[in-house]
Amino acid sequence: MAHRFTCTERVQFSDTDMAGIVHFSNFFRYMERVEHAFFRSLGFSIVDPPVEGAERVGWPRVHAACDYMAPLRFEEEFECELLVEEVRHKVIRHLIRFWKSDGELAAEGRITAACVRKDPTTGKFKAIEIPQRFRDKIEAASHELLRRPERH
Repeated sequence: MAHRFTCTERVQFSDTDMAGIVHFSNFFRYMERVEHAFFRSLGFSIVDPPVEGAERVGWPRVHAACDYMAPLRFEEEFECELLVEEVRHKVIRHLIRFWKSDGELAAEGRITAACVRKDPTTGKFKAIEIPQRFRDKIEAASHELLRRPERH
């Protein structure tokens, strides 16, 4: 079962501010990209397509936060590391770390996503239990992996 996923990104010019470093808001875009890539690696999509005999669900974010430690600059490659921090009945929480190529931690963020279903009558979203097809492939990472390391 999956509890960790990594991918490499490169800072684009449009990601940077006047100082030439990644603008803080773009870390939230990076977090979303790595979350989507994690779901794809498991054979899912963050936008759940209709599946015969399966309930269609969505994953709206109910919380997002990010702490910044070191700047990322234009053209710099960095590693995004997603760790499944917690899987509850209706919610998944991800811990996402951004590693500079020298092993320094650039930032650390968290996303909490609720599993929801759209009521066909009212059109409103309602939190539901995470379907078994997701639970069969996702588990929380160990406490050792979740502890903030000094260096990668």
